[in-house]
Amino acid sequence: MREPTQAEVRRELEGGLPGLRPPRRVVVVGAGLAGLATAYELAGRGCDVTVLEASDRPGGRAYTLRQPFADGMHVEAGAMTVTPHCHYVMHYTRELGVELDTADLLDTEFAYYLRGRFLRPDRESIATSGLPLTEEELHLDVPGMVKRYVTGLADELQPDLGAEEWRCTPRLAPYDQRSVYEVLREHGASPMAIDLMEPMFLEMRGGDLKSASALAWLRHEASPHALTNADPRWSKIKGGTDRLPYAFADRLRDRIHYRKPVVRVRQDAESAEVTFLEHGSPRTITADRVVVTVPFSAIRHIDFGEAALPADKIEVMRTLKYSSIVRVYLQVRKRFWQGDAVSFSTDLPVRWLRDATPHNDGPRKILECLLTGWRARTIAAMTDEERVAFALDQVEQVLPGTREHFELGTSVAWDRQPHVEGSYILPEVGHEKLMPIIRRPEGRVHFAGEHTGFEPNGGSMTFALESAARTVLELDRAS
Repeated sequence: MREPTQAEVRRELEGGLPGLRPPRRVVVVGAGLAGLATAYELAGRGCDVTVLEASDRPGGRAYTLRQPFADGMHVEAGAMTVTPHCHYVMHYTRELGVELDTADLLDTEFAYYLRGRFLRPDRESIATSGLPLTEEELHLDVPGMVKRYVTGLADELQPDLGAEEWRCTPRLAPYDQRSVYEVLREHGASPMAIDLMEPMFLEMRGGDLKSASALAWLRHEASPHALTNADPRWSKIKGGTDRLPYAFADRLRDRIHYRKPVVRVRQDAESAEVTFLEHGSPRTITADRVVVTVPFSAIRHIDFGEAALPADKIEVMRTLKYSSIVRVYLQVRKRFWQGDAVSFSTDLPVRWLRDATPHNDGPRKILECLLTGWRARTIAAMTDEERVAFALDQVEQVLPGTREHFELGTSVAWDRQPHVEGSYILPEVGHEKLMPIIRRPEGRVHFAGEHTGFEPNGGSMTFALESAARTVLELDRAS
């Protein structure tokens, strides 16, 4: 069976998937965006589709946190931004009637908090900062550093790097064998300059520049999804990111079965079987095909011993790396700092601090602290109360008065989230050779999710939805 291409998948979906003939019965494992979109397309074409979800809600990492906050405030614990080039998100928001709003990441008042003082990213502030930068870097602002070390390199690798349909050419392949940090250092960036630039690709890399594939990073930074390419058209889901998965779930209704963790998948030449827990007892159902959307970070909880998976798929399932992310939220009774939509990158363990409710009408605010990499793994080992106390101590150094105005706090440690156990994928050095294996169907078992995308990087709702469309086409061709 020939795999559909990126262009074919998008063209078929935008054209309404004409002539699609799905299998008679399909079980989808996981009600994240990939599982929901897969089930939605299959159900609309007469397929008897069952979605088994281990948690009590749809959406997976599209997760809006509404408790324990006051005044109807909410924050995003996972996905939060939609660009005009998120074609699959745009497609489904239109189809499902989900509204968009202006992204919170636009028009922020960004600054650094380094060595106990604030620093702007402009040229004058950099020149007088006393930071250990090269002579050339002392004459650049931070966007100038990005242009010098990132954009300049990406431009040299065009048109291969920015091709509409991703393909790792011989010209690009060497960059998949080196880390982001190595490539930046090779092109003259000082360690301090790398620290200053890192917030520009923090969400993409998850704080692990020394292990992440430079090729995956360059592809992302050259794309319209990069933070450095943000424009006024960037959006968010109005009312919370979870409005999108709940819109899917509303149309699927009783096809989704919550609190039903899958524990086993097996297959033979005639059918596939899925065993799950229901009220503490195992139950097995049979289907023509199974679509597994579970992140590989948590897939070890499912037994595939009789699924006839090849050794290379099993190895990738065991080794694919996910970014470690912890987000801590501090509700304060009012804005006591100067500036609107403030956002700070710091050299403290709490690496990123921002106003997570810049458009809130009431007096209360929620400050968000984001930790990545080893720092996130450290704080993830704490209790929720300890995380909040730790973050409160850190934020007090940046914004004195936080403790005085603090009302309550909570946190989400993605490494500790049941049935997920990680944030978005972290494409490490050598990731390119894994990609075809990750998304390859194995007999009657198919794989979807942001980790199975065509692009060499994750962390995007649109890649999850793209994987669903690809999987639906696979099912059509396999039936």
